[in-house]
Amino acid sequence: KHGNKSLPRFCLHYASRLNSGVRVQMKFPAVQQIADGYGQAKSAEVGKFELGLFQQFGGEPLVPLLVAAFPLVRRASGRAAILSQLLRYSRHHTEVTSLAIAALTDRAYLVREHACSVLAYSLRQDALPALRTLNSHTDARTRLDALAAADAIALQNHHYYVDRTHTGTTLWQVG
Repeated sequence: KHGNKSLPRFCLHYASRLNSGVRVQMKFPAVQQIADGYGQAKSAEVGKFELGLFQQFGGEPLVPLLVAAFPLVRRASGRAAILSQLLRYSRHHTEVTSLAIAALTDRAYLVREHACSVLAYSLRQDALPALRTLNSHTDARTRLDALAAADAIALQNHHYYVDRTHTGTTLWQVG
């Protein structure tokens, strides 16, 4: 429904990694619970859900669950919020960049924009072919975002995603 029907199987593979012993003393929420939390209509409720989730489990241990929950979230704002949370992990978790590549075909601009930002920050050369497929996208904003992400990757400087004219006066802090 969100542009890539093969995504759930791919994502669920990474959720199975949760049983690898990381934070064993805590019981992680089910993938569907996370999808429901991100699928809420009110952004304040999503924010409250996220705050509780990240306070309890931290960020990195949730990466596989967030990847698995992504295709189950019906609201574009929730899918974009997941990508936003995963951004900082894109350089060290290949499943995050794989998810972002798949999200480039999402029907919602906001999700495609966040996918481009994740890929730009990742600086992964293997994302370039997927970004180039957006050169003929019907949405001009998506074309520009993909071009900026490809530029940042090609020049190995994530700041160029936000500093699109390479002035050096705009920096992108991720943390």
